[in-house]
Amino acid sequence: MEFTISDYNQLLLQYTARLEKKNQQKQLETLSLNNLEQNGLLNYQDSRSGRFRLQDFVLEMLRHLDSKRMRELSSAELNQLMAQLEECYKQVSNYHIEWAPGEPQFEEMVEAVYYTLQHVDSRLQIALRALRGQAERLAAMVDERAFTDLQQTNQVRKTLKSILHIHDRHVTPTLQFLDERLDIRREDTELDGSQAPMALVRKIINRFQERKLTDHVSRLTRLQLHILSNAQEVADIAKSLDTYIKYAEDERRRYNRTEDLYNSLRSAVQERQTGQLRDWQLRPDDEVFRPIHALGTLKSFNRSQNSKINWLDEDGHALLDEHLRVRLETEEHIPRPKMVAISGGLSEEEIARRYNIDRVLAAMNNFPYGTNSADIYKTLHEHLVRSMPGYTLKDIFDAIPFVQGHGDIALTPPLPELEIDYAGQTLIYQVRTYTPKEPPIKDITHE
Repeated sequence: MEFTISDYNQLLLQYTARLEKKNQQKQLETLSLNNLEQNGLLNYQDSRSGRFRLQDFVLEMLRHLDSKRMRELSSAELNQLMAQLEECYKQVSNYHIEWAPGEPQFEEMVEAVYYTLQHVDSRLQIALRALRGQAERLAAMVDERAFTDLQQTNQVRKTLKSILHIHDRHVTPTLQFLDERLDIRREDTELDGSQAPMALVRKIINRFQERKLTDHVSRLTRLQLHILSNAQEVADIAKSLDTYIKYAEDERRRYNRTEDLYNSLRSAVQERQTGQLRDWQLRPDDEVFRPIHALGTLKSFNRSQNSKINWLDEDGHALLDEHLRVRLETEEHIPRPKMVAISGGLSEEEIARRYNIDRVLAAMNNFPYGTNSADIYKTLHEHLVRSMPGYTLKDIFDAIPFVQGHGDIALTPPLPELEIDYAGQTLIYQVRTYTPKEPPIKDITHE
């Protein structure tokens, strides 16, 4: 959250020391805290505490460049996204807003809807990248450890706890957030609200569909599909961690069983420490060795070849007993991870809708985006007739967003409405022109 000014200045000096003399002063002035503050990259700089904080967008950029520092979404952060979706749905459900293009309230509401869905999509993308990096790193730590080394075995146990934490606190809530049918079979989850987040997204899009704003419906639907596509990646991460979760459970059972056997052996040995010179050793067929009978009988050595067990002092026993008691209670009270199944299959209507958008996408790959068009609807119609099998007139509205990404579409001065007749359907529309965006001008400098 904060950085130390002295540490930053020291690192800056170390970095610039490797540069040429002519570049050192330039870099020092450019990256100095005063210059960063003048350019609005610092949130604050407190000389009294010797600390400073970067603006949030700078921190997000640094985290983006280093995936190990990216943050996974917790239940609390997912609930914040959920609150934004609820507020967005509340705005589109406000009947006091006039749904008319050019109306200030309407334009502000549309901008807020796009910003909210794009923000949710962006946060999920960042969280997935962080989850993927953490899962791969922790899995590699478990796979590369030598279990014959006690110190490394303890490290593996800590790593497995981290895997359980990631699965329980990040993977599971994200799967619940992306579940389309959570409101239908509303289960007890850590997400707030009475509706599923993805169900709210669908309802927001339906508001635009009710108003027959097909352009917005197509663009918002594309955003929705992109958000939902994250669910499969989260499920893949959960599946990759499943092996280690089961291994952690087996490790816990092995630890508890080893602890029980040790306590039984310890009690059996202590019972024979009576100070007598006879019968002070355990026999190979003693009851305490029954759990390991499958390994074969134990060899019996002569007393002269045996080394007596030198038990610790009473204080040492107390510390060991307390350590074992706390460790055992901690292991037993670790909650079992909740495995969340992925949502059930999509409806036939939803599958058909997504399949149709994929067909439009394939057909628009060879569209001449660099050519002007005096009637973009007619141009799209003629192109889709040639490039898209099973084309219908309504597919034009799914193709329009692809064109908008490459140029500007504008209404021409008032003209009579035109018609396109095709396959028993009629499209009545106003003429719109299309102008492609100019390619960026390259800045060529000569030294």
